[in-house]
Amino acid sequence: MENRLKAWCAGIGDQVVPGTTTVVEGAPGTGKTAALDDVTARWEANGGQVVRARGSALEGALPFGVVAQLFDLIDPDLVPAEAMGALQLTATTADFPVLHGVYRLAAGLAARGDLLVVVDDAHWADSASLRWLAYLTLRVGRQPIAVVLAVGLGERCDDPSYGEIVVACRRVTLDVLTLNETDRLVSSALGEAAPEFSRACFEATGGNPLAVTRLVQALVEDGVTPAADAVWRVTERGAEVAGEIMAARLRRRPASVVTTAHCLAALGPSPHPGVLAELTRLSPAELAEAVRTVALLGVAGPAVLDDMSAPARAALHMRVARSLRSHGAADRAVADHLLETSPGLEPWAGEVLDRAAQEAVTRGDTSGAARLLWRALREPVANPARALRLLGIAELVGNLPGATARLREALQSDVDDVESAVALSYALHADGTPAEIRSVLGDSPWAQAHLAVHGLAWQEAVPSSVSLDSPAGVLHRVMVGDISATEAVSRVSTADVLSSLTSAMILNLADSLDEALAVLDDVDRAQAPALRALTNVMRANVQRRKGDLTSAHADLAVAADHLRQDRRWHAVSTWHATLLADILLEEGRLDEADVVITEATTDEARRTWSFGGILTVRGRLLTARGDDHEALEAFLAAGRHSAAWPYRNPAPLAWRSGAAVAYAALGDGERARAIAQEEVALARVWGAPRALGMALRAEGRVTAGAAGRTLLEEAVRVLRDSPARLELARALVDLGVVARRQDDKAFARACLRDAVDLAQKCGSSAMAARAYSELVATSAGPRRMRQTGPTALTPVEHQVAELAARGRSDDEIASTLLMPADDVEGALSGIYRKLGVGGRLQLADALFVD
Repeated sequence: MENRLKAWCAGIGDQVVPGTTTVVEGAPGTGKTAALDDVTARWEANGGQVVRARGSALEGALPFGVVAQLFDLIDPDLVPAEAMGALQLTATTADFPVLHGVYRLAAGLAARGDLLVVVDDAHWADSASLRWLAYLTLRVGRQPIAVVLAVGLGERCDDPSYGEIVVACRRVTLDVLTLNETDRLVSSALGEAAPEFSRACFEATGGNPLAVTRLVQALVEDGVTPAADAVWRVTERGAEVAGEIMAARLRRRPASVVTTAHCLAALGPSPHPGVLAELTRLSPAELAEAVRTVALLGVAGPAVLDDMSAPARAALHMRVARSLRSHGAADRAVADHLLETSPGLEPWAGEVLDRAAQEAVTRGDTSGAARLLWRALREPVANPARALRLLGIAELVGNLPGATARLREALQSDVDDVESAVALSYALHADGTPAEIRSVLGDSPWAQAHLAVHGLAWQEAVPSSVSLDSPAGVLHRVMVGDISATEAVSRVSTADVLSSLTSAMILNLADSLDEALAVLDDVDRAQAPALRALTNVMRANVQRRKGDLTSAHADLAVAADHLRQDRRWHAVSTWHATLLADILLEEGRLDEADVVITEATTDEARRTWSFGGILTVRGRLLTARGDDHEALEAFLAAGRHSAAWPYRNPAPLAWRSGAAVAYAALGDGERARAIAQEEVALARVWGAPRALGMALRAEGRVTAGAAGRTLLEEAVRVLRDSPARLELARALVDLGVVARRQDDKAFARACLRDAVDLAQKCGSSAMAARAYSELVATSAGPRRMRQTGPTALTPVEHQVAELAARGRSDDEIASTLLMPADDVEGALSGIYRKLGVGGRLQLADALFVD
């Protein structure tokens, strides 16, 4: 900075010669005062005289205050009588005799040697002194006098005399340092600086010379080495230095500016105009000028509030809270200020904090909710049971310690509080201690619905009976297998998050896959990580059932990110692992699937119902490897696991199909047919085509001769009426194999060609390869494997294409996938090209979206 300042000063010094007026402009901290010091030193070194003063906001109303500063050390005998009133601050008006008398004094001094008149912060000079400076400027060309004024860049001075000065002056503007100049300054003080270190210094100070100098001094004092790994020290120290400079600038300003700065710092960006006016008590014109000045100074944020005393800061926050509430601000905005005050000052504070905490819990802001609730508990009018419950929920959602104890305390405070009982049940669920869930929830119908949800994970929580009054109850009956798909779908509801999620599961099992996705798309994403993970796992399950493996994989990747934030929900993690391993099998990645299955086989997972899925997919892996004996053991273990609940419906877990095929491979055809027929019978009760088609396919595979082919043909007919495209491909392959063995090659080729296309569209390379090899075995001279289509899409493109096919607009897609709307339009262009379609209307057919 010294070299930069020398260059500035040299340029200014060349301009400052007798007979001239120079105005030096610069933002605070750019070195105006240092430049004046240098000019003064140069002038005195050449034998000249210097008189100097500085304007102040606190003295702006004092007539001739600056003039008196300029000449306060002059020998009184040299002062003309007309000027004495100005120097003694007794003159009240800047009339001609006074102005000319002071001018004669300056001229008399100049006769004894060149005179330099220097005024720093001239924009704050009083009106009478500005009048005299303008008077001098008009006559300075005839005298060996030079005038130098320093003013703040952007500072307003509405006095007409200031305008006269500016018209006649030469102007010099001081700028901030560049990045390279900052780097040279940092390196000269600390040694050769890493580029990241210098950039951090530049960004922390904005290149302001004063801030850079102060920051470098602080870093030198701290002994900081200018390396890349010390950037955090720059950020920390830079904030402290900026705060000190801002506070110093603000202290010199009038009370109206200080008050406005405090209020703006407390209110944050975009403050409510009415609230700001009420807090500052300034007129519109005064407030506008004060806001402009605060912006000019760059004083804002915590540093401004930190410069206040603690009692004054707390009082300001309380005033802000009252004003915001009276102007209808959101509870959270009011509550954030209440957090900075003492409890018991307002009777409404507890209610506001309570409502704000509830909103924070809903948004998934658990740490914010916890702060609000701790504060609410200190208010004398707060509802202790409700506040304890909300605090416990916040701690549960945020994976914070003590949630179970807090919710137990809430329930003990009010044993009739069903909401506390429900919240405690989920804390017990997360702790892996479900034994208490039944007794905690009691007999309330609403609580029983939650008990049914817990029963989907923990055997201890399976209800003995449940009504059909809620989607959760319906889902329980679906899993047990004593209700049809038609009746179940008629009872779905999206009244709340719980209803939406359970209804989506019902729709999924009933093969209403697009309806299930629509429900999941509308679930509020501003929830706890575990709930967001569950939503994405459910989406992946729907996509897997549709045969869209790429989209399913993408949803699982999102779910994995959420599960890493909260690892307590073992049922969700196990379900996630089941789907991931299943997709890896479809992609022919058997070793990777084995790793997923092994890692998911934990003691915690074994206690959840979803572990049956892990056992089933393990059976599929062993079947693919040719280990039929071990595969059968895995499928039968899945059956025993499910029976402990007992959930018999094959729609969620078709372990019997795998066991039937394994029995047949081991030569036990009688047991194979018996277990396959059992699954067919259960699937017919349920009535959804996917489960029935899969069961018929299994029975067809283990039944010899024409009867087996008839069952496979029925499986294909049933699956053609379902959205389960991958299961249809599987059935077509099996039917094609049987037809080929019966020497019906034309029919076999038709089935296998359809199977190849379907498997490729679904992204199942393993199924496509099997169908392709069987097609080759028919001596059909098959076409090459397809290189375009849905499998060419990236995971994000799959998600965009699917939403667009279901009629979502670009803005709705952007909102759902948290991406810019412009990116959606670009993604769709690439999707159309890869799928070979002309627009949105053709996407549904290309992706199998109904």
